Amino acid sequence: MRGYYFTLDDNLVQQIAAGDIALKSLKIDNYPGLSIDRAWEAIHYLLCGVISDGEPPLGYIVPLTSDKGIDFGSFGAFSLRAEQVAEALQAMSQLDEAQLRLRFDFPVMLREEVYPLEPGIVSEEDADEFFAYILQHFNEIRRFFSQAAAEGKGLIFYIY
Repeated sequence: MRGYYFTLDDNLVQQIAAGDIALKSLKIDNYPGLSIDRAWEAIHYLLCGVISDGEPPLGYIVPLTSDKGIDFGSFGAFSLRAEQVAEALQAMSQLDEAQLRLRFDFPVMLREEVYPLEPGIVSEEDADEFFAYILQHFNEIRRFFSQAAAEGKGLIFYIY
């Protein structure tokens, strides 16, 4: 399961979130997008300490909230308005690698079975490699949100 963001005009995000426009009616490839591979749940957990429903604004970064759900695919999709994208960007800009490292508790993430970790397959020796994987995608998200915020765009996030 991979996570994917795409940006679009904030008014369109509002219409999709309200159910006025079906997300499946859009040609998603026509919008700027970013795949974060399988890092979505690990990033959300790192930032929020929970697997879903993290508190804003950090919970907006990988928006896995029950109140933002949009009917789309197997897992649904999640929307962020332009002001939420800007709030998330502000929160991300205050986190550097050292601060993220302090939040990173690999043994707990293994025990909690945070995706894509697989107990019995992943070992403690993989901690640095896994942190580097999360950090790479976090930095890509920050760049993507920065561009979206500069353009006043909202976004949709979904898992496929």
